[in-house]
Amino acid sequence: MAKKQLPILYVVQIGSEEFQRYVIEDQQDRVWTGERFDSQGAALFARHNDAAIEAQAILKKNFKGVEPQRFVVPLYVEVLSHAGPVPLADVAEYLSRGSRLFLDTTEHGNGPGDALVLPWIDWSRIKPIKEFPHD
Repeated sequence: MAKKQLPILYVVQIGSEEFQRYVIEDQQDRVWTGERFDSQGAALFARHNDAAIEAQAILKKNFKGVEPQRFVVPLYVEVLSHAGPVPLADVAEYLSRGSRLFLDTTEHGNGPGDALVLPWIDWSRIKPIKEFPHD
């Protein structure tokens, strides 16, 4: 099977600060329409995360029938508040809305060799821990 060159995809914020929307662009400045990349007719996403998930799905279509390797990497979050403990659900919601997992695909490609590496953070699985590394 011939190896296809994977596109580099970007999630780009458009609109005003009050009315943020996101589109998916490729390295040729074309936008994802929901079916293909084109110079116009961009599919709009209300959340960055929704656009990022769609971008990953677009890339994954190039690997039909390939069994994925899966890994888990700890991400530690420390929360400090003068008002006392912050509810876990509030922290998860804040992180889900405010954080971005960024890979510099422009510089490093989509993965090692011809591989596609797709990281994501499942904020719904956040849980408290008793010991913090390096304390």
